[in-house]
Parts: sequence; C-alpha cells; structure tokens
Amino acid sequence: MFKKLILSLIALICFSGLAVAQDDSEDLPYNIKTGFTFMLNPQGFDEDLPFWMHVNRDGRIDQNSANALHYFEGYTQIYKNSIFEVEAGASFISRDYADSQLSYFDKGYLNLHIYDFKFMAGRFIDPLAMKEDELSTGSFMYSRNATPIPKIAFSTDGFVGVPGTNNIVRYNGLFAHGWFENDRYVKNAYLHEKYFYLSIKYAFFDAVGGIVHNVQWSGESQSRGQLPTGWQTFWEVITASGSSDETAPGGEQSNAVGNSVAAYDFSLGLYFDNFDMRAYRLFYLEDKVSTRFRSPWDGIWGLTIKPKNNSLIRNIIWEHINTKRMDSYDFEPRGTASYYNNGIYRTGWTYEGRVIGNPMLLTDGTIERPVYNNIIIAHHLGLSGSLGNNVNYKMLYTFSRNYGEVQDQIITSLPREECPGTGGRVCAELRPLEELKKVNHSVMLNFSSTLPQNKRWSYGVNLSADLGELYGDRIGLGVNIEYQLTK
Repeated sequence: MFKKLILSLIALICFSGLAVAQDDSEDLPYNIKTGFTFMLNPQGFDEDLPFWMHVNRDGRIDQNSANALHYFEGYTQIYKNSIFEVEAGASFISRDYADSQLSYFDKGYLNLHIYDFKFMAGRFIDPLAMKEDELSTGSFMYSRNATPIPKIAFSTDGFVGVPGTNNIVRYNGLFAHGWFENDRYVKNAYLHEKYFYLSIKYAFFDAVGGIVHNVQWSGESQSRGQLPTGWQTFWEVITASGSSDETAPGGEQSNAVGNSVAAYDFSLGLYFDNFDMRAYRLFYLEDKVSTRFRSPWDGIWGLTIKPKNNSLIRNIIWEHINTKRMDSYDFEPRGTASYYNNGIYRTGWTYEGRVIGNPMLLTDGTIERPVYNNIIIAHHLGLSGSLGNNVNYKMLYTFSRNYGEVQDQIITSLPREECPGTGGRVCAELRPLEELKKVNHSVMLNFSSTLPQNKRWSYGVNLSADLGELYGDRIGLGVNIEYQLTK
C-alpha cells in the first residue's frame, strides 16, 4: 500500500505538469482535478474505519479496512449560446482496500441546459443530494452516501420563477428514470424518481414545501420471477396506483406498485443583516399509510445558521433524526415498516452495498434485508469555518440511540387472536427496546488548506472516532492531497 502511495504521488505531480501545459493551449472552460486520499485505523490496516470517515463520500471509501484512493475528475463546457449549453463530466477512481484493488468510473454524465431547464444522462450527483447542507447527515431520499445511480432526468435548473409573480413564487421539479445494478435480489429493477417544490420568497423569508416520490419497480425476482413491467405499469408507478397486472404480488395490487421511498419536505429560511437561518422538517413516507401521518414524528428536523462577516464560524447545523414509530400499532414492536427494507425488493433502498438515503440507517451490504439498524433516535451537530492563514475546518458530532430492527424485538410469535385491535402486521411476545439499545458517539474533525505559493495544490487532514456500543471504540486518520486546474 505504501508503494502505491508513492506511485500515486508521482502520478499526481506528472498530472499537474500536464494540466499546466493544457491550461496554456485550451480555450474551452473546464475544471480538472486529481488527488490522492489515504485513510486508516491506526490499530491496523484491516481494522474498520469510523463512521464519519467513510459515509457521504459517494461510495468511494470501503469501511472495512484502510483505503488508498487515487481519483481523476473532469468537467468541461462543450458548447454554449444564448439558448442552450452542453456540459460533460466524469470521474475515475482507483482504490486499494482490504487486499483488493478496484478501478471504475463512478461518474460520467452529459447535461443539456435550455433556458431554465436541464436534461441529464449518466451517473451524476442527484440534484436532491446537492441541496443538502455540507454538514448534514444526509437526506432521507438521496444523500452522498452511495455511488450515483445511472439515470436520465429532466429537471428545472434550481428554482424557477412563476410568470407574473415577480419571482416571488418559484418552483423546482425533476422527473427521472434509472437502473439498479444486477447484483440484487430483484435483478434489472428500475428506479422512478420525481419531486416538486414550491417556494414563496419575499423580503427576508423563503418558505418551501414539496413532495418527493421514488419507486423501485419491475425486475426479475429470485422467488417471484418477472415482476410487472411495461407502459401500463410505468403509469401506475407514476401515479402511485395499485397494479392492474393479475400476476403482481398481492400487496402491489391492493396498495401501490413497487417499493416506495417518499417524503413531505418543508423548510423556512430567514435572512437577516448578520446571519441567515433555515429550519427544515422532512416527514418520511414508506407507504400509503405514512401519507396520512401515521408516524408524524418520524423523519428529520434541522436548523442551520450561517453568520455573515465572520470567517471563524461560517456554518452551524443541528439535526434530529427519529425513525422509532414506523407505522406501528401500540401492541406491535416498533419499526414494523422497516425503513429501507422491503419484502419484495429485498435488497431495499441500497445501491452497490450502501444506503442511498440517510447513512444513519445502517446496512451490511447483503442481498436480502441488508438494513439491520433502522430504529434510531439521533442528534447531530456540525460546525465549519476558517482559522485564518488559509486553514479551513469542519467538525461533526453525532449522538445516537440504536435499537436494531423489528425482528430483534420478537421473542415468540403469537396467534392473531391474542393481539387487540383489528389491524397490525406483527403479533408477538416482545423484548423491551431498552434491552436492545446501543448508544454511540461519532466525531470528526477535518482541516484543509492550499499552498500559499500555488493555490492549485490543496491538502487536508481528517481525524475521526467512534465511541460506544454500536461500533465499539475506534479511531481513524486520513490525509488528502489534490491538484486542481480551473479555467
């Protein structure tokens, strides 16, 4: 691994010389960067990395060992006129980890901008993930935790003013179709994604409300064979309707086609002379029952404060995550909806072994029912700013109480007649949640800077740790060196 570190540094230096030569000869605007990241647990190369060292990094870091990561990223504007512009980008990763080596393109995309709209195709960071604050734990829909899913999408270019409202009323939307990987319980499944937000922005406030709807659908199940597909099924997916296909699973006929992951998303921004503030609330929706606020406390609360004219503290965030109810009746165990897991699409809301949404819900990367810890209550704090002398910092601290998933509470299943009420999915003798509770503290401190004599060179140091019962006690150390060329 150290030999590869030296070779990567040599390649980095050679690339910087090539990029400078290119800067003198090319006229097209572009952004090119290459870098090297090395992360390890000082207790050993085969030891696990702390939580904040591997999550929300676009699936690039393996959590089970040290990582030596070499990356190339590029973006360029291919064409632009008064009506539209065309952009392209890609990134290539070479990673050594756990006595293995993996090289792949984790991004590769083409964007077409026409006035206030965009058409995107390929692997790209989802716009919904980009709207999250840099200090956030991540959206319940799309975070930066997994490798981007290949898809085609049509969207607005951010918020667009409604004609005749003087830009006071604005909207933001996306409609996309994607493809999941084949190494899943249901192969060749599709992704349907759409969202729509409205904003009222006037004077010192900005109120935003929207709905997000994602569906895993179609594909070939290992136990059920070919699941419903075709244009009729696609329309039923779009409209969140039950399946008209007689071969569809019973739940999809009576409820809705596919595995839905959705949310009501609201926020309020306030803008003052000395700081900006935004409060937000996301109601997570697992099924149609959730849309009627069966579990009103589930989801995420957040507050960000961004001081102005204060370089020491540029951004502060607090988040509260709660997934304890999950549509359960009082006589049932908590977590019966088992967020991010699904009975038909058993690999759940994961992609290439990582959770697509909020990484606080943990996965072990297996094919069937991979999310093993989705009943959580957590508080998260983040802070970023500058220490002067061109040194930036970022601090994260997350406290969580973790209760596993619904199966962990069941001691013995009981006959349905022994449970009160007329509904419910689980009737059992239950283990108290307090017996399952695992408390965890995860912290991260990152410093970054550029070379005073050459701003194209940047470097950073990352210190992370976990303390508690969930992961045990472990620490991590990371370094990053990067060369960037922008024109």
